[in-house]
Amino acid sequence: MSAVGYVAEMRRIDEEIIALSRAHGPEAITRRVYRLYQKVSIAGDLVALTAVGRAIDDAITLLSNPSDLYLLKAHAAFKLHKLADVHAALLAVSSVYDSDEGRLIRADLDFQHGRYQPAESGYVDVLGYERSWGALARLAHLRGKMGNAPGADCLYEEAEDQLTAKEMRAYAWLEVQRGFLDFAHGRREEARLHYRRADAAYPGYWLVEEHVAELLGAEGRYEEAAGMFERIASTVNRPDLEQAIGELYELAGQDRRAAYWKERALRGYLQSVQRGEVHYYHHLVDYYTDVAEDGAAAVKWAGEDLQLRVNFATQAALAWALYCDRRFSDAVQWIDRALACGVVDPLLDFRASEIYRAAGNEIEARNLREGALNLNPTVAGFHVHH
Repeated sequence: MSAVGYVAEMRRIDEEIIALSRAHGPEAITRRVYRLYQKVSIAGDLVALTAVGRAIDDAITLLSNPSDLYLLKAHAAFKLHKLADVHAALLAVSSVYDSDEGRLIRADLDFQHGRYQPAESGYVDVLGYERSWGALARLAHLRGKMGNAPGADCLYEEAEDQLTAKEMRAYAWLEVQRGFLDFAHGRREEARLHYRRADAAYPGYWLVEEHVAELLGAEGRYEEAAGMFERIASTVNRPDLEQAIGELYELAGQDRRAAYWKERALRGYLQSVQRGEVHYYHHLVDYYTDVAEDGAAAVKWAGEDLQLRVNFATQAALAWALYCDRRFSDAVQWIDRALACGVVDPLLDFRASEIYRAAGNEIEARNLREGALNLNPTVAGFHVHH
Protein backbone atom coordinates (compact mmCIF):
# COMPACT_ATOMS: atom_id res chain seq x y z
CA MET A 1 0.00 0.00 0.00
CA SER A 2 1.61 3.26 -1.12
CA ALA A 3 1.10 6.30 1.08
CA VAL A 4 -0.49 9.40 -0.43
CA GLY A 5 1.27 12.26 1.29
CA TYR A 6 0.49 15.81 2.29
CA VAL A 7 1.59 17.53 -0.92
CA ALA A 8 -0.41 15.18 -3.14
CA GLU A 9 -3.56 15.56 -1.04
CA MET A 10 -3.32 19.35 -0.98
CA ARG A 11 -2.88 19.39 -4.76
CA ARG A 12 -5.98 17.23 -5.18
CA ILE A 13 -8.01 19.51 -2.91
CA ASP A 14 -6.91 22.57 -4.91
CA GLU A 15 -8.02 20.88 -8.13
CA GLU A 16 -11.42 20.06 -6.62
CA ILE A 17 -11.89 23.65 -5.43
CA ILE A 18 -11.20 24.95 -8.94
CA ALA A 19 -13.61 22.46 -10.49
CA LEU A 20 -16.34 23.23 -7.95
CA SER A 21 -15.99 26.98 -8.52
CA ARG A 22 -17.40 26.40 -12.02
CA ALA A 23 -20.33 24.32 -10.77
CA HIS A 24 -23.69 25.59 -9.52
CA GLY A 25 -26.37 24.48 -7.10
CA PRO A 26 -26.60 23.75 -3.37
CA GLU A 27 -24.47 20.60 -3.48
CA ALA A 28 -21.63 22.35 -5.32
CA ILE A 29 -21.72 25.29 -2.89
CA THR A 30 -21.57 22.98 0.12
CA ARG A 31 -18.77 20.83 -1.32
CA ARG A 32 -16.67 23.84 -2.32
CA VAL A 33 -16.91 25.47 1.09
CA TYR A 34 -16.11 22.13 2.73
CA ARG A 35 -13.00 21.77 0.54
CA LEU A 36 -11.91 25.31 1.40
CA TYR A 37 -12.25 24.49 5.09
CA GLN A 38 -10.47 21.18 4.63
CA LYS A 39 -7.54 22.84 2.87
CA VAL A 40 -6.83 25.46 5.53
CA SER A 41 -7.56 23.04 8.37
CA ILE A 42 -5.09 20.46 7.09
CA ALA A 43 -2.52 23.22 6.50
CA GLY A 44 -2.98 24.64 10.01
CA ASP A 45 -3.49 28.10 8.48
CA LEU A 46 -5.58 30.00 11.03
CA VAL A 47 -5.35 33.29 9.11
CA ALA A 48 -6.93 31.66 6.06
CA LEU A 49 -9.43 29.87 8.30
CA THR A 50 -10.86 33.23 9.35
CA ALA A 51 -11.54 34.01 5.69
CA VAL A 52 -13.09 30.58 5.18
CA GLY A 53 -15.35 31.27 8.14
CA ARG A 54 -16.73 34.26 6.25
CA ALA A 55 -17.20 32.08 3.16
CA ILE A 56 -19.20 29.61 5.26
CA ASP A 57 -21.44 32.44 6.49
CA ASP A 58 -22.01 33.64 2.92
CA ALA A 59 -22.84 30.12 1.73
CA ILE A 60 -25.34 29.58 4.55
CA THR A 61 -27.44 32.47 3.22
CA LEU A 62 -27.63 30.81 -0.21
CA LEU A 63 -28.99 27.45 0.94
CA SER A 64 -32.49 26.48 2.01
CA ASN A 65 -31.11 23.65 4.18
CA PRO A 66 -27.65 24.70 5.43
CA SER A 67 -27.43 22.26 8.36
CA ASP A 68 -24.14 20.72 7.18
CA LEU A 69 -22.61 24.17 6.92
CA TYR A 70 -23.64 25.06 10.47
CA LEU A 71 -21.70 22.00 11.63
CA LEU A 72 -18.74 23.19 9.56
CA LYS A 73 -19.13 26.67 11.05
CA ALA A 74 -18.95 25.17 14.54
CA HIS A 75 -15.74 23.31 13.69
CA ALA A 76 -14.13 26.44 12.23
CA ALA A 77 -15.12 28.59 15.20
CA PHE A 78 -13.74 25.97 17.60
CA LYS A 79 -10.33 26.02 15.93
CA LEU A 80 -10.33 29.81 16.27
CA HIS A 81 -11.28 29.60 19.99
CA LYS A 82 -14.54 31.45 19.35
CA LEU A 83 -16.44 29.22 21.71
CA ALA A 84 -19.62 31.30 21.91
CA ASP A 85 -19.85 31.11 18.11
CA VAL A 86 -19.47 27.33 18.32
CA HIS A 87 -22.44 27.04 20.64
CA ALA A 88 -24.52 29.41 18.52
CA ALA A 89 -23.81 27.42 15.36
CA LEU A 90 -24.91 24.19 17.03
CA LEU A 91 -28.11 25.81 18.29
CA ALA A 92 -29.01 27.17 14.86
CA VAL A 93 -30.37 23.79 13.67
CA SER A 94 -31.78 21.24 16.10
CA SER A 95 -30.67 18.29 13.96
CA VAL A 96 -27.08 19.58 14.13
CA TYR A 97 -27.25 20.10 17.90
CA ASP A 98 -28.54 16.57 18.48
CA SER A 99 -26.35 14.78 15.92
CA ASP A 100 -23.47 12.60 17.08
CA GLU A 101 -20.96 15.15 15.78
CA GLY A 102 -22.89 17.96 17.45
CA ARG A 103 -22.83 16.07 20.74
CA LEU A 104 -19.09 15.53 20.43
CA ILE A 105 -18.51 19.23 19.84
CA ARG A 106 -20.68 20.03 22.86
CA ALA A 107 -18.46 17.70 24.90
CA ASP A 108 -15.41 19.51 23.47
CA LEU A 109 -16.94 22.76 24.73
CA ASP A 110 -17.41 21.19 28.16
CA PHE A 111 -13.72 20.28 28.20
CA GLN A 112 -12.66 23.79 27.18
CA HIS A 113 -14.83 25.29 29.91
CA GLY A 114 -13.37 22.99 32.57
CA ARG A 115 -16.38 20.71 32.86
CA TYR A 116 -14.39 17.50 32.62
CA GLN A 117 -16.93 14.98 33.89
CA PRO A 118 -19.69 16.16 31.52
CA ALA A 119 -17.13 16.12 28.71
CA GLU A 120 -16.22 12.51 29.43
CA SER A 121 -19.88 11.53 29.71
CA GLY A 122 -20.56 13.16 26.37
CA TYR A 123 -17.80 11.22 24.63
CA VAL A 124 -18.81 7.93 26.27
CA ASP A 125 -22.47 8.41 25.35
CA VAL A 126 -21.65 8.89 21.66
CA LEU A 127 -19.29 5.92 21.73
CA GLY A 128 -22.19 3.84 22.99
CA TYR A 129 -23.78 4.26 19.56
CA GLU A 130 -20.67 4.12 17.39
CA ARG A 131 -16.99 3.70 18.25
CA SER A 132 -15.80 6.23 15.68
CA TRP A 133 -12.13 7.13 15.58
CA GLY A 134 -12.88 10.80 16.27
CA ALA A 135 -14.82 10.07 19.44
CA LEU A 136 -12.20 7.59 20.64
CA ALA A 137 -9.44 10.15 20.08
CA ARG A 138 -11.32 12.79 22.06
CA LEU A 139 -11.81 10.42 24.98
CA ALA A 140 -8.15 9.41 24.76
CA HIS A 141 -7.06 13.05 25.02
CA LEU A 142 -9.22 13.58 28.09
CA ARG A 143 -8.08 10.37 29.79
CA GLY A 144 -4.47 11.28 29.08
CA LYS A 145 -4.91 14.69 30.70
CA MET A 146 -6.46 13.01 33.73
CA GLY A 147 -3.40 10.84 34.25
CA ASN A 148 -4.37 7.61 32.54
CA ALA A 149 -1.68 7.60 29.85
CA PRO A 150 -1.82 3.81 29.22
CA GLY A 151 -5.59 3.95 28.86
CA ALA A 152 -5.30 6.93 26.53
CA ASP A 153 -2.81 5.11 24.32
CA CYS A 154 -5.10 2.08 24.12
CA LEU A 155 -7.95 4.32 22.98
CA TYR A 156 -5.74 5.94 20.34
CA GLU A 157 -4.75 2.48 19.14
CA GLU A 158 -8.40 1.44 18.95
CA ALA A 159 -9.11 4.61 16.98
CA GLU A 160 -6.44 3.60 14.47
CA ASP A 161 -8.13 0.23 14.08
CA GLN A 162 -11.34 1.99 12.97
CA LEU A 163 -9.62 3.61 9.98
CA THR A 164 -9.72 2.44 6.40
CA ALA A 165 -6.63 2.09 4.24
CA LYS A 166 -7.45 5.44 2.61
CA GLU A 167 -7.37 7.42 5.86
CA MET A 168 -3.62 7.77 6.17
CA ARG A 169 -3.71 11.40 7.30
CA ALA A 170 -5.97 10.42 10.19
CA TYR A 171 -3.62 7.55 11.03
CA ALA A 172 -0.64 9.92 11.01
CA TRP A 173 -2.50 12.38 13.23
CA LEU A 174 -3.28 9.64 15.74
CA GLU A 175 0.34 8.47 15.74
CA VAL A 176 1.42 12.04 16.47
CA GLN A 177 -0.96 12.14 19.44
CA ARG A 178 0.47 8.87 20.74
CA GLY A 179 3.97 10.19 20.22
CA PHE A 180 3.25 13.42 22.03
CA LEU A 181 1.73 11.47 24.92
CA ASP A 182 5.06 9.65 25.24
CA PHE A 183 7.05 12.87 24.79
CA ALA A 184 5.09 14.62 27.55
CA HIS A 185 6.14 11.82 29.92
CA GLY A 186 9.81 11.84 28.92
CA ARG A 187 9.69 8.72 26.74
CA ARG A 188 11.57 10.19 23.81
CA GLU A 189 12.44 7.03 21.91
CA GLU A 190 8.85 5.83 22.03
CA ALA A 191 7.75 9.25 20.78
CA ARG A 192 10.26 9.08 17.92
CA LEU A 193 8.90 5.69 16.85
CA HIS A 194 5.35 7.03 16.64
CA TYR A 195 6.51 10.06 14.66
CA ARG A 196 8.34 7.79 12.21
CA ARG A 197 5.20 5.71 11.71
CA ALA A 198 3.23 8.88 11.07
CA ASP A 199 5.72 10.09 8.47
CA ALA A 200 5.77 6.72 6.72
CA ALA A 201 1.98 6.66 6.52
CA TYR A 202 1.53 10.24 5.33
CA PRO A 203 4.81 11.77 4.10
CA GLY A 204 5.47 15.49 4.18
CA TYR A 205 2.96 16.34 6.90
CA TRP A 206 4.01 19.53 8.70
CA LEU A 207 2.39 18.31 11.94
CA VAL A 208 4.79 15.39 12.07
CA GLU A 209 7.77 17.64 11.27
CA GLU A 210 6.70 20.08 13.99
CA HIS A 211 6.70 17.37 16.64
CA VAL A 212 9.97 15.89 15.41
CA ALA A 213 11.51 19.37 15.67
CA GLU A 214 10.22 19.69 19.22
CA LEU A 215 11.81 16.34 20.06
CA LEU A 216 15.14 17.44 18.55
CA GLY A 217 15.03 20.65 20.57
CA ALA A 218 14.41 18.70 23.77
CA GLU A 219 17.48 16.61 22.93
CA GLY A 220 19.65 19.71 22.65
CA ARG A 221 19.86 19.68 18.84
CA TYR A 222 18.80 23.30 18.77
CA GLU A 223 19.95 24.47 15.34
CA GLU A 224 18.62 21.35 13.63
CA ALA A 225 15.26 21.84 15.31
CA ALA A 226 15.18 25.53 14.42
CA GLY A 227 15.87 24.70 10.79
CA MET A 228 12.91 22.32 10.68
CA PHE A 229 10.64 24.91 12.24
CA GLU A 230 11.85 27.52 9.74
CA ARG A 231 10.87 25.27 6.84
CA ILE A 232 7.36 24.91 8.25
CA ALA A 233 7.08 28.63 9.06
CA SER A 234 8.03 29.52 5.47
CA THR A 235 4.76 28.00 4.23
CA VAL A 236 2.23 29.33 6.75
CA ASN A 237 1.68 32.34 9.02
CA ARG A 238 2.46 30.82 12.44
CA PRO A 239 3.92 33.24 15.03
CA ASP A 240 3.95 30.41 17.59
CA LEU A 241 6.50 28.60 15.43
CA GLU A 242 8.51 31.82 15.10
CA GLN A 243 8.60 32.04 18.89
CA ALA A 244 9.88 28.45 19.07
CA ILE A 245 12.59 29.29 16.52
CA GLY A 246 13.65 32.29 18.58
CA GLU A 247 13.83 30.25 21.77
CA LEU A 248 15.90 27.56 20.04
CA TYR A 249 18.40 30.05 18.63
CA GLU A 250 18.72 31.60 22.08
CA LEU A 251 19.51 28.17 23.52
CA ALA A 252 22.05 27.71 20.72
CA GLY A 253 23.76 30.99 21.70
CA GLN A 254 22.76 32.82 18.51
CA ASP A 255 21.36 35.93 20.12
CA ARG A 256 20.87 38.07 17.00
CA ARG A 257 18.92 35.38 15.18
CA ALA A 258 16.95 34.70 18.34
CA ALA A 259 15.98 38.36 18.67
CA TYR A 260 14.88 38.51 15.02
CA TRP A 261 12.52 35.55 15.35
CA LYS A 262 11.16 36.65 18.72
CA GLU A 263 10.31 40.08 17.31
CA ARG A 264 8.59 38.45 14.35
CA ALA A 265 6.56 36.26 16.69
CA LEU A 266 5.37 39.17 18.81
CA ARG A 267 4.47 41.19 15.73
CA GLY A 268 2.46 38.25 14.40
CA TYR A 269 0.62 37.76 17.68
CA LEU A 270 -0.31 41.43 17.96
CA GLN A 271 -1.41 41.63 14.32
CA SER A 272 -3.71 38.69 14.99
CA VAL A 273 -5.25 40.51 17.95
CA GLN A 274 -5.67 43.65 15.83
CA ARG A 275 -7.67 41.58 13.34
CA GLY A 276 -10.05 40.68 16.15
CA GLU A 277 -8.75 37.13 16.54
CA VAL A 278 -8.47 35.47 19.95
CA HIS A 279 -6.69 32.18 19.29
CA TYR A 280 -3.23 33.51 20.17
CA TYR A 281 -4.12 34.90 23.59
CA HIS A 282 -2.58 31.92 25.37
CA HIS A 283 0.55 32.20 23.24
CA LEU A 284 0.89 35.86 24.22
CA VAL A 285 0.85 34.73 27.86
CA ASP A 286 3.67 32.29 27.10
CA TYR A 287 5.58 34.96 25.18
CA TYR A 288 5.44 37.53 27.96
CA THR A 289 6.30 35.01 30.69
CA ASP A 290 9.00 32.96 28.97
CA VAL A 291 10.46 35.32 26.34
CA ALA A 292 9.89 38.96 27.27
CA GLU A 293 9.63 38.25 31.03
CA ASP A 294 7.01 40.98 31.38
CA GLY A 295 4.74 39.77 34.14
CA ALA A 296 2.23 42.61 33.92
CA ALA A 297 1.65 42.06 30.19
CA ALA A 298 1.38 38.32 30.77
CA VAL A 299 -1.29 38.86 33.42
CA LYS A 300 -3.25 41.05 31.01
CA TRP A 301 -3.36 38.40 28.28
CA ALA A 302 -3.98 35.57 30.73
CA GLY A 303 -7.03 37.48 31.94
CA GLU A 304 -8.27 37.90 28.36
CA ASP A 305 -7.92 34.17 27.72
CA LEU A 306 -9.62 33.31 31.00
CA GLN A 307 -12.64 35.36 29.91
CA LEU A 308 -13.04 33.00 26.94
CA ARG A 309 -12.65 29.71 28.82
CA VAL A 310 -11.96 28.69 32.39
CA ASN A 311 -10.01 25.44 32.58
CA PHE A 312 -6.85 24.08 34.14
CA ALA A 313 -4.69 25.47 31.33
CA THR A 314 -5.98 29.05 31.53
CA GLN A 315 -5.92 28.96 35.34
CA ALA A 316 -2.34 27.69 35.33
CA ALA A 317 -1.35 30.29 32.73
CA LEU A 318 -2.70 33.10 34.91
CA ALA A 319 -0.92 31.61 37.93
CA TRP A 320 2.38 31.53 36.05
CA ALA A 321 1.85 35.09 34.81
CA LEU A 322 1.18 36.27 38.37
CA TYR A 323 4.32 34.44 39.50
CA CYS A 324 6.32 36.26 36.83
CA ASP A 325 4.76 39.51 38.08
CA ARG A 326 5.95 38.55 41.58
CA ARG A 327 2.39 38.37 42.91
CA PHE A 328 3.06 35.08 44.64
CA SER A 329 0.02 34.90 46.92
CA ASP A 330 -2.36 35.43 43.97
CA ALA A 331 -0.36 32.92 41.94
CA VAL A 332 -0.85 30.25 44.62
CA GLN A 333 -4.62 30.79 44.61
CA TRP A 334 -4.85 30.29 40.85
CA ILE A 335 -2.47 27.34 40.67
CA ASP A 336 -4.48 25.65 43.43
CA ARG A 337 -7.57 25.96 41.23
CA ALA A 338 -5.75 24.36 38.33
CA LEU A 339 -4.43 21.51 40.48
CA ALA A 340 -7.83 20.87 42.08
CA CYS A 341 -9.47 19.71 38.84
CA GLY A 342 -7.59 16.39 38.83
CA VAL A 343 -5.45 16.94 35.75
CA VAL A 344 -2.12 15.12 35.86
CA ASP A 345 0.44 17.19 33.96
CA PRO A 346 4.20 17.23 34.63
CA LEU A 347 4.66 20.83 33.48
CA LEU A 348 1.72 21.98 35.59
CA ASP A 349 3.21 20.34 38.68
CA PHE A 350 6.70 21.66 37.89
CA ARG A 351 5.50 25.25 37.59
CA ALA A 352 3.32 24.82 40.67
CA SER A 353 6.45 23.84 42.59
CA GLU A 354 8.17 27.07 41.51
CA ILE A 355 5.14 29.11 42.59
CA TYR A 356 4.96 27.40 45.99
CA ARG A 357 8.67 27.87 46.54
CA ALA A 358 8.41 31.58 45.78
CA ALA A 359 5.48 31.82 48.21
CA GLY A 360 7.59 30.19 50.95
CA ASN A 361 5.97 26.74 51.05
CA GLU A 362 9.08 24.61 50.61
CA ILE A 363 7.49 21.28 51.56
CA GLU A 364 4.69 21.47 49.01
CA ALA A 365 7.13 22.83 46.44
CA ARG A 366 9.43 19.84 46.93
CA ASN A 367 6.54 17.37 46.71
CA LEU A 368 5.24 18.89 43.49
CA ARG A 369 8.70 19.00 41.94
CA GLU A 370 9.33 15.35 42.79
CA GLY A 371 5.95 14.42 41.35
CA ALA A 372 6.66 16.30 38.14
CA LEU A 373 10.06 14.67 37.71
CA ASN A 374 8.58 11.23 38.37
CA LEU A 375 6.08 11.82 35.58
CA ASN A 376 8.67 13.30 33.22
CA PRO A 377 12.36 13.47 34.20
CA THR A 378 12.97 15.91 31.32
CA VAL A 379 10.08 18.27 32.14
CA ALA A 380 12.36 21.31 32.41
CA GLY A 381 13.69 20.89 28.87
CA PHE A 382 12.66 22.62 25.65
CA HIS A 383 9.05 22.25 24.58
CA VAL A 384 6.72 23.99 22.18
CA HIS A 385 3.82 26.02 23.53
CA HIS A 386 0.99 23.98 22.00
